[in-house]
This record gives sequence, structure tokens and C-alpha cells, in this order.
Amino acid sequence: MKLLTKLGLVAFLASGMSFSAQAIEITPTSGTSVAPGATRWSGNQTSQSQINAAISGILGSSTELYKQNVGGAEEKALAGSYTTTFDSNDPEDALIKYVSGDIVGGTAFLLVKDGNHSPAWYLFNLTALGWNGIADIEVNNFWPAGGAISHVTLYGTRGSSVPDGGTTLALLGMAIGSLGLLRRKIS
Repeated sequence: MKLLTKLGLVAFLASGMSFSAQAIEITPTSGTSVAPGATRWSGNQTSQSQINAAISGILGSSTELYKQNVGGAEEKALAGSYTTTFDSNDPEDALIKYVSGDIVGGTAFLLVKDGNHSPAWYLFNLTALGWNGIADIEVNNFWPAGGAISHVTLYGTRGSSVPDGGTTLALLGMAIGSLGLLRRKIS
């Protein structure tokens, strides 16, 4: 019986460690623009106020939580929870990584904006595309024939923070240790 218990524990720990955040790739053709069930929208509005007006009906209760301008500082409530690295030459690619702290929860959206190209922006329903709030977002191939990403923005509702892997393992270890002590005390 002890052997089966130990093997079960090892299998449980191994399966828990195998769950890691996988990256989600977003390109101009990700998802579908066909309603109902659309997960991608685009438009030619160039000012942020015009874009906000155009997407407000799509976003519902989602609000702007994170924004990174090329060459600028992170902005909004979740600045510091995520970090964005842009391709160095006229960025057509970006990598958004979760660092720590609160996450984008609820229905999450990503806005990728250019400037004077058609379309000038793309909006993606990240939740419908499988994003969980912590996986990397690889933004690839936006305006490769001239133009560049000017900024990326994450919309959603503020979600609770996710413990890092070390904290999770420490808590799991303490729980297993407590069970072992309890078992000895009962015996």
C-alpha cells in the first residue's frame, strides 16, 4: 500500500509540474472576423479616441488594463504585471510576457495599432482564442510591407494574481509534510 501511495504522489507531482503556460501566437489573420463568433476586428480609425468609440460595443465590460507604446513606458493598472518587447526595426512583431501580480481576467482583448495603414488597428478576443492571462502572447507579422506597431493594449477585468511556480511547490510541499505528520500522529 505504501508503494502505491508513493507512486500516486509522484504521478500527481509530475502531472502538476507539466502544466506550463504555452504561448499564443497572434497574427493579422488569427481568429475569424465572421459574425457570429467573431474573434478578430479591424478598422481604419487612427486616433485612440476614435478606436475606443469603434470597439466599445465589442469590449462590453472590459477596460484598458495594460498599454505599451514602442519606445515608451508601460501604462495603466497592470503596468508591471506584463512586459512587452518589440522587434527593434520598425516593429512588426512583439512579445508580451506575464511577469507577476494581477492578471487580465474576464474576457480579454488585445489591440495592436499601427498608424496610417489600412487597417490601422486590429482587435482580438484573446479569451476566445485560448489565452489564460499568463501565457506569452507572440504578436507576429503586422504591417510587414511598411508601417509598424505603434502600441499594444490589453483589455479585460482585473483578475487575481497567480502564484509563481516556486510558491506553488512550497505550498504543496507544506501540505504533503502536514499530511505525513498527521498520518504519524494517528498511527
